[in-house]
Amino acid sequence: MVLSRLITDLRDLSLAEAGQLDLTLEEVDILQLVASTIASSQDRARHMGITLEVHSDEPAKTVYVDPGRIRQVIRNLLDNALRHTPQGGRITVLTTTNSEGTVVISVSDTGTGIAAADLPHVFEHFYKADQSRERSRSGSGIGLAIVKQLVEAHKGHVRAESSQGLGSRFTITLPSKPPEQTVL
Repeated sequence: MVLSRLITDLRDLSLAEAGQLDLTLEEVDILQLVASTIASSQDRARHMGITLEVHSDEPAKTVYVDPGRIRQVIRNLLDNALRHTPQGGRITVLTTTNSEGTVVISVSDTGTGIAAADLPHVFEHFYKADQSRERSRSGSGIGLAIVKQLVEAHKGHVRAESSQGLGSRFTITLPSKPPEQTVL
């Protein structure tokens, strides 16, 4: 099952990088999409002793995205946060809209954080900031590369901020207008 997922992820990553990934764009309530995706990780977080919170400072917001791909983005960010947040830690997912009307989703954690020297490389294929991490806690090294490619395929952006020992924040922005109205 793990090998099958890795193969699928590598195929999707390759297609996205080549600009050939098919997206099935739908009008979606982003708050509902985020909440339902987070709900599937609540039991895992609780079992690990990590608090997982979802917040929004606005009413429902419609976006035009491929819901399966955006769920994959959120799951990858959550998996990463869960992997690097210790028991007793907190992960917060915030959905908002910025001044341009762009939807912003951030996943913040109180985990181990990322060293400043590693931060510019976290979206590269197979990059692992801490090569000494035990294999059981380490991912394949392509989850964040997939996040970047999927967000960019939606004409969005992703960025990472972190302070080693204090946690990390990954922020994605997605245009809220239908694709034909999106200004590049």
